[in-house]
Amino acid sequence: MYGIMLIVVLVLTGGVIAFIGDRLGSKVGKKKLSLFGLRPRHTSILVTIITGILITTVTFGILAIASKDVRTALFGMNKLKAELNEKQSMLEEASGALVNVKNDLNTTKEEYAKSKKDLEETQEDLEIAQQAAELLRQEQVALQNRNQELWSDNQTLIENNQSLAHNNQFLLANNESLKADNLELEKTNSDLQEGIENIRERPIIYRVGELLASGVIKKTDDPVKIQNDLNQIIALANSKIIDRLGTEGSKDGVWIYPIEYQKAMDRLKQAKGDTVIRLIVAANLVKGDPVLTELEMHPNRVVYQENEFVYQKIYNVPIDGSNSEMLISDFLRNVNMTAINNGILPNPLTGTVGVINGNQIYAIEKALAENRGKDVLISAFAAADTEVLGPLRLHIYLKNETEQEINHE
Repeated sequence: MYGIMLIVVLVLTGGVIAFIGDRLGSKVGKKKLSLFGLRPRHTSILVTIITGILITTVTFGILAIASKDVRTALFGMNKLKAELNEKQSMLEEASGALVNVKNDLNTTKEEYAKSKKDLEETQEDLEIAQQAAELLRQEQVALQNRNQELWSDNQTLIENNQSLAHNNQFLLANNESLKADNLELEKTNSDLQEGIENIRERPIIYRVGELLASGVIKKTDDPVKIQNDLNQIIALANSKIIDRLGTEGSKDGVWIYPIEYQKAMDRLKQAKGDTVIRLIVAANLVKGDPVLTELEMHPNRVVYQENEFVYQKIYNVPIDGSNSEMLISDFLRNVNMTAINNGILPNPLTGTVGVINGNQIYAIEKALAENRGKDVLISAFAAADTEVLGPLRLHIYLKNETEQEINHE
């Protein structure tokens, strides 16, 4: 864009100068003016020449002012040539240096390739050496572990040896003790034989598991009251022993392990409610021996309320009425198991939880006899509020297959 404008300016400037020169030449020619004593014709020619010189001078002047390259071409050509020659020389020197650098580069590449190959070989050797070192390290660790195991085994053997030596001394010492114990056992065996003979000669007064006495100790924070209540149950057991054996045969009374008695006291102090206490014979007792007793404890509660349902079952009564007693026994056995499962404590010897009188048995047998060949629903309900200690007393109801009540006790 700059070059186009420069050309336009030069064209316009040249045109203006040519126009002015032409006008001056025409004017000089018409008026026959003379410069420097020249003829008008020659003066016109001089004006034309001066006009051309001005055009050229102005053109070069504008170009010189507008372009550094024009100034250099007009006034610095020799310098430019010298610089060009100098640059050419530098270029040739640089080309030579470049050739040398290329040669050096090729040499360096060859040396690099060789070094790289040597490095790869060295790397492989290093990896082999590292693998060998790792194997040696693993073997060293294994040897150290084995050495530790052997040292530990050695220590164990030393300890075992010392323990065996100690045990040997202990066994030697126990040998004498065993001899003394053997003599004691022989004496004990003799006493047992004598005791067996006494048992054979004397009857068993109490059987193991037999219930001596029972009662309920109310919840209280007074330890004296708790102890008095517990002692009253023990006194009741002693009274029953006197009734059975007499004062001479029961002089020792109930015997409870002191530790068991103290545990019972501790539990009663911590109890959150009423507690059932049962004194049960711990071993078969012959006359003259102390009554060894176990002390049972159970949380007390109301298992059945009055008229609460206990159990029922439908029975088919045979026409001949042959197994009425078996039906009644089966029903009472199921009632007993149900009551035990619900929390009533059974008698340790008999396993029963309640009582039923002869009138009830007779009424049931009579009702069954009147409904031979029919299905009869027998139901049991609690006759009164019954706690864990029992006994459970029953109201028994019978209905035939027509839902007609046939018996009520």
